[in-house]
Amino acid sequence: MSSNRQALASGSDELQAELEDGVLLLRFNRPRARNALTLEMLDALGSQLTWARTEPAVRVIVLTGAGAGFCAGGDIKVMAAGRSIYGTPEEPELRTRRQIDVQRATSVALWNSSKPTIALINGSAVGAGLALALACDIRYAAASATLGSGFAAVGLAGDFGCTWLLNRLLGPSRAKELLLFAQSLDARRSLGWGLVNDVFDDDRLLTEGLARARRLAEGPKTALSAIKEHIARADREDLATCADAEVRRHVQLMAGEEHRAAVRRLLDGISSAESEVRTGR
Repeated sequence: MSSNRQALASGSDELQAELEDGVLLLRFNRPRARNALTLEMLDALGSQLTWARTEPAVRVIVLTGAGAGFCAGGDIKVMAAGRSIYGTPEEPELRTRRQIDVQRATSVALWNSSKPTIALINGSAVGAGLALALACDIRYAAASATLGSGFAAVGLAGDFGCTWLLNRLLGPSRAKELLLFAQSLDARRSLGWGLVNDVFDDDRLLTEGLARARRLAEGPKTALSAIKEHIARADREDLATCADAEVRRHVQLMAGEEHRAAVRRLLDGISSAESEVRTGR
């Protein structure tokens, strides 16, 4: 693909957005506050994810942070003042409804996205920031990154689906340990626990992560979406039902041009390799 980087208007300076070669890069942009969440930032993120869902130019979504942090979750200074970004203490119903809407538009939307999603964890990912990273399909971390729940440390139990996501990814025992002790894991331990897929030197994270995102963007989009769908079904249906669904989608995909084009590319690659062997290159 040729480079065609395009800066996008996200609706807020607190979220940077750009589209290049099918990859939508969304960057939290409050570096002085370790990218702690604001309602403005979350609304912008939700709007970008809603747009990306049906935008053909977007093939992959990448989430990262500006500066030295990924996302610190809730702003401790706001909490210390007894406030919430969703409303005042005297408005519990409004706060509840507003946060539910925000969560569904962000972490839930990331998890349910039919398009591949990648979190590039360039620094600390804490609380709701951790949940947003966990909601992505794949997570790559910088060597200096840390991942932590943080909720119990401030007398909270979790939001943005963090408890569900941790239980899904780690199992109940590990999830409880991380949450109950408000643990913080470094990048290597996070890799060992299975919270991240790989760890890169800090100065290589963005390059390596975007290279993998572009590889997915160049892949068969319908097949990649179907793979995500099959994996999601595996947690709620039995083997026979899932295998039957695989067959139906398999037959459907084999009748499509995407499959035929992929096979042609594969055969061309094999022919080129065989030619190089014959010519001694």
